[in-house]
Amino acid sequence: MFRIKKKGFTLAELIIVMALTLVILGMIFQMFNTNNRIMSDVDIKSTLQNEGQAIQEKLSKIGMQANSMDYKEENNDVKSINFVVLNEDESKSEFEIKKEGTELNIVEYKETIIEGEKEKNKMSTKRLSNNLNKINIKSRNNKSAQIEIILSKKMGYSDIKYPVDVKFAFRNK
Repeated sequence: MFRIKKKGFTLAELIIVMALTLVILGMIFQMFNTNNRIMSDVDIKSTLQNEGQAIQEKLSKIGMQANSMDYKEENNDVKSINFVVLNEDESKSEFEIKKEGTELNIVEYKETIIEGEKEKNKMSTKRLSNNLNKINIKSRNNKSAQIEIILSKKMGYSDIKYPVDVKFAFRNK
């Protein structure tokens, strides 16, 4: 009698559509995944560059006011750098740049003379970076110094290293 024509998909058509959908979604995922990695790398590099710039400015300012520099080294790794600065009132200040794990801190001491005895008082402490890897003293003499500070940060698949070179001349020698 009457034949009713059924509208619908066959199983083969459904499998083909699912396969094409998976291929397209796979390509889109790869684009987003690559984009996320690139954005993560750029963000880390930007953070390290900003920290490096702040470190460079601070060390340049202190280094050019200093009249001497000394450093402590353990197992070919610099642990701290000390700068002695002569203030306008003839007193001395000392700046200590310390490596504490992955942190780079700067501590300011002021030397005062009370009844003929010298006292070293801690004035301030400031954290310059949480991403310190290594400090190298590249060159040092009586008139100038060059310091390399390597910052690094590992996040996900990224392990970014950013070197900061600071060169300065002791102006108050």
